[in-house]
Amino acid sequence: MAAAGLPEENDTRKRSLPVLVFGDFMVTALWVMASSCFAEASGYLAKYTGMDELVLGIGVLVTTLTLFGPLCESFGGALFNPIHCVALMSSGKGSIAGHLLRMGAQLAGALAGSLAAKTYLPDWLQGKFHTLSGGIKDGVAFEIGFACEGTMSFVLNYVFLLSQEADSRLLTLWTPMLSTVTLSWIGYYFTGPSLNPFVSFSWHLHYKRQNDLEHYLVFWSAPILGAVAAGLAFLFQRKPAQRKGRRPSKAAIAARGQKTLQQQQLQRHQHHNQNDQSYSNHHNHHQAYPGKETQ
Repeated sequence: MAAAGLPEENDTRKRSLPVLVFGDFMVTALWVMASSCFAEASGYLAKYTGMDELVLGIGVLVTTLTLFGPLCESFGGALFNPIHCVALMSSGKGSIAGHLLRMGAQLAGALAGSLAAKTYLPDWLQGKFHTLSGGIKDGVAFEIGFACEGTMSFVLNYVFLLSQEADSRLLTLWTPMLSTVTLSWIGYYFTGPSLNPFVSFSWHLHYKRQNDLEHYLVFWSAPILGAVAAGLAFLFQRKPAQRKGRRPSKAAIAARGQKTLQQQQLQRHQHHNQNDQSYSNHHNHHQAYPGKETQ
């Protein structure tokens, strides 16, 4: 899923790398624990409201992402999705070493979150844990599942990178969130979807719903490749911002005119001095050789 936080490059309260790494660990662990209850929460609400469970699941997702936004910002822009770090790296934003450290913290947080959920959440909330590692839906070909995860990752990360350039804080926060909701709705019929390799991997270790090759190709390789493609596409299409021409002020125009006038006066003065010097040299020469011109 998309992270609701901002990368450190755009946060006005820029934090040090250790704080960001710690924040990534914490929010990823909390996200894994919270998202593990989405299915139970939407099922419970569907039972008592009669609404469609998928629609309610999307509502629960939006609500949780909204709550995680301020939490991520409190750490200076924490992220809980490694494919955002991959997209930022491939687009040239931030240091590679810093993003790799953050991805390591996210992986540790995902593993800690899944273990804590299995250990501390009651049994009645663990009924659908086995579905959280993802899996290609019945009747969907492997190639379609791979393409689906890759394409959704590309769209999600491209929108994420564009949102970081927005002037509005609301657009920066809500655009990735709305794209996550839309993609989750579409991908539900193909792969789940996961859109977060570390979250799906943390549950894959506990519940082997698919073979390792399929898991790593569909839920790791495809999202990462999509994020790399999004970062490169963003990098190549982005043009240097052209500076807007500013109209000079009246004071600047007056100062420029005064400077030009002074330069013209200086040039005339120098020209006059040169003429005087030439006349003086000629007169002195004539006095030194008075009969030369008549000979």
